Amino acid sequence: MLAAGQRFLDQELGIGRYPDPVHAFVQFLHMVHPGPSIITCTLLRVSKKQSVLQVELARAPKPGEDSDSYPTTTLGIFTYGDLRKEQGLTQETRPVITRPPPDRLTECVTIDDPVVNSTPVTAKMNWVAPRSSQGLWGHRLGGHNREVWLSFRDGSKLSDVLHLAYLSDLPLQPPATHIPDFYAKYAISTLCLSIEFKRRPDPSTDWVMIRSNSNKVSNGRYDAALQLLDEKGNLLALSNHVVFTSDLKPRPARL
Repeated sequence: MLAAGQRFLDQELGIGRYPDPVHAFVQFLHMVHPGPSIITCTLLRVSKKQSVLQVELARAPKPGEDSDSYPTTTLGIFTYGDLRKEQGLTQETRPVITRPPPDRLTECVTIDDPVVNSTPVTAKMNWVAPRSSQGLWGHRLGGHNREVWLSFRDGSKLSDVLHLAYLSDLPLQPPATHIPDFYAKYAISTLCLSIEFKRRPDPSTDWVMIRSNSNKVSNGRYDAALQLLDEKGNLLALSNHVVFTSDLKPRPARL
């Protein structure tokens, strides 16, 4: 959807005028089923530095069906600009977590849990994280904080701002640090998420660190706050999710 919005802006306002997403808000309204889809872009605002788009995703109608047969499944409000031309107020801030990311080679191991191969999206990535004595992945910092290094298995670079949007939907879920076999017991669905893009990744970037944390897990709903960092510790993006969970019913035993 972000890429479609970028192409729309290039077509309507000129190539390269707004080359980067600055912020994205996505509301998930209905399940997205496999198959052809239609993306509709509506220009909401244009200024010298930024443009704002509404981007809607819907299932494509079958031959003979009305073009409005299927409702919007995903709604996005995207702000585009030029990250390299941003200037103005700048201050050094102190991060909440002061410890540097774990060394990928000496403090981490490859996650071999089947859950990382459970979907086509997660199976594209290498997952490397610290492992505690209790067998918890990425739980070095305690609480609901989790850490994981990600890279593409095919060797592609994480060199595009759009890659950060892709990674923003791949955190280690914070509540899973406290429940063994979390993904076998709970179904999770993201209600909405937002992403603020801080800087473009270097073209040579191979690995990105995702730090995730939850401030409140209550009554089947929790928040997930993400930081995306490069190997030098530079902050690439921030993301926030609202997630609902439901109990997975055990499959009946076969007779």
